Amino acid sequence: MKIKIAKLISIVGHPLLTIPLYVALVMFAFTYIKKAAFNSFLIIGCIFIPLTLWLYLKSRNGSYTNFDVSDRKQRKSVFLFIIPILCVVTFIVYITGQSTNLCLSLLFALILISILQIVNLYVKSSLHVSFNIYLSFLIMSGNYGMGIMILLFTVPIAWSRIVLGRHTLKEVLFGGVIGFIVGLTMFVFMKN
Repeated sequence: MKIKIAKLISIVGHPLLTIPLYVALVMFAFTYIKKAAFNSFLIIGCIFIPLTLWLYLKSRNGSYTNFDVSDRKQRKSVFLFIIPILCVVTFIVYITGQSTNLCLSLLFALILISILQIVNLYVKSSLHVSFNIYLSFLIMSGNYGMGIMILLFTVPIAWSRIVLGRHTLKEVLFGGVIGFIVGLTMFVFMKN
């Protein structure tokens, strides 16, 4: 039963689900439809869909042992795949004059991924925990209470990653600290 609950929490808290869901909700709730569609296309269509397909194909053909890329050495290619895409999308968002907060959120996501890539040389930090803590600070910039709820939800996410054997306590803590520092720094720079 514990494993089933951990799997459910891990799926619900997967950054490939939580972040695109947040992006779509915020874009279409707070901006006009043409701008929301453009930004959603850039973020979801150009970052998350290609990344999800990449992970699916690599895990299916055996290059990755699983969809979460739990092997530290296999993660190198994930970072090499996503960082250039995120650089391009961040640049497009900036040159098309999108909101400062959107530009900052993408820039700090790029910083987060870059730090995680460097740390991955030594420790396989939990991306689930890191990105959900980062997301909580992103949400706090618009809705403080909801951001705190997401931040608290990272505790069961961390637990699930340990129970499923995808991470050790050390790896979860590293992911949490990195996500917290980058998220808090972004929050300070955001225009509330």
